[in-house]
Amino acid sequence: MAWVQENIVTVLILLIVAWMVWTKVVRPKMLGIKKMTAGAYPDFKEEHSLVDVRSTGEWNGGHPANAIHIPLNEFEQKMNKIPKDKPLILICASGMRSSMAATMAAKAGYQDVYNFAGGFGSWCAAQLPRK
Repeated sequence: MAWVQENIVTVLILLIVAWMVWTKVVRPKMLGIKKMTAGAYPDFKEEHSLVDVRSTGEWNGGHPANAIHIPLNEFEQKMNKIPKDKPLILICASGMRSSMAATMAAKAGYQDVYNFAGGFGSWCAAQLPRK
């Protein structure tokens, strides 16, 4: 116990790192969530649902051309409008909110769930179609 008290900052940093690894790496893999990259997206020929979970303001500033908009704070209530019989790709600004939405979808029974790595910035950098 004395060691913990003497090294409280180190313990807190280790706990934060462990939590980040759990939420970003381990848990999504356990739920079967896959990563979609901007480089791989053009070759993904399966019919799919692309859902942008950013805020309305972010959406209005530009979004993937073929995406539907369901802000993260509404996602849990509205995800039942998304078909479960085709892959689901989730995108946000950086990958954090879409990761949370992907977790919700996987827990709700969606089978083919992808988190778009790098978010909308990655989408734009790859010059993928947008509105």
